[in-house]
Amino acid sequence: MINFLPLQRSRFLLFPLLLTLAACTSKPREVYATIPLVTANDVKPNKKQLPPTFASALSNPAARALTYKQYKITIAPTYVSALGHSCRQMVFNESNQASKTRIACETPYKENDTLTKSWFLEHAITEADNNIDL
Repeated sequence: MINFLPLQRSRFLLFPLLLTLAACTSKPREVYATIPLVTANDVKPNKKQLPPTFASALSNPAARALTYKQYKITIAPTYVSALGHSCRQMVFNESNQASKTRIACETPYKENDTLTKSWFLEHAITEADNNIDL
């Protein structure tokens, strides 16, 4: 067998290898958050509250469609937002028009010292011409 590295130089390769292995075996430092990233807000949201017809359909997990004025609305399944609210995507279809999408979330808030939940249209993340206002 041919030895490509003499014994004296192989010791220099052993040190970086051991250093690398030692670095990979230590656990990372533990981090504790003292300031929450999101705080609960009991104030009624400054958003468009949906009419009762929407609220009853959106609160029903089996509901998949809704008609409102000139719109035929397809309702996606419920999911939980990052804030912990129940949300649903709604696709608004109008005859001979492009479909428009909005998100509605059920948001709890305090009104007259009682906790209330209502469905609100969420603000669009990006401004686009396919957003719809009711």
